[in-house]
Amino acid sequence: MRRALDYIEALGLISRRRGDGTKVLAKKPFTDYRYTTRPVDDLLYGRGAERIVTAQKDTICDDVLAARLGAAPGSRWVHISQHRNDLDSGKMLVWGDVYIDQQFKGIAGRIADYEGFICDLIEEEYGIAVSEIQQTIRPVIIPDTVCAEMKVPNQSLGLEMTRRYLNHLKQPVEVSINIFPEERSVYSITLSRTQERAKDR
Repeated sequence: MRRALDYIEALGLISRRRGDGTKVLAKKPFTDYRYTTRPVDDLLYGRGAERIVTAQKDTICDDVLAARLGAAPGSRWVHISQHRNDLDSGKMLVWGDVYIDQQFKGIAGRIADYEGFICDLIEEEYGIAVSEIQQTIRPVIIPDTVCAEMKVPNQSLGLEMTRRYLNHLKQPVEVSINIFPEERSVYSITLSRTQERAKDR
């Protein structure tokens, strides 16, 4: 009997609480799922990764770049070229291009030595908090120049992860475009059945 109750509770049909008894929540199994991930820094690089900034420059968005950033053509950004290396092996984990809204240019000189997220540095310096992160992942053929830096064969496959860090007005304050080599191109999530809205059925 206990196993049967455990099963129908997992389906979202009932709830059981000590002192509150057993309640029927729905007639049909609840089919909504929630996915869980590790913290954002773990998803990107894992722990023990060193940021290495190779270049910084001001840039003005043309139509193509504006579309990638979700910004207006003609808007001004700071373009930061960087990569992350594993602290123990020195192996490159990810190649990245980061774009910061020009109004936050004052943090540019601190980025190379800053251990946290750039968006956290923006919040520290300007009080602008990120309320949402939009993420797009797609397979790519890694550019030969990046392959050389990663020490992988030309035309290697990789995973490109674009993240747009948005303020409360849904405007991007930072956009990162990261390329992971094939060996780090597995992205896993766990889907768990949720009972949060079963009571509405």
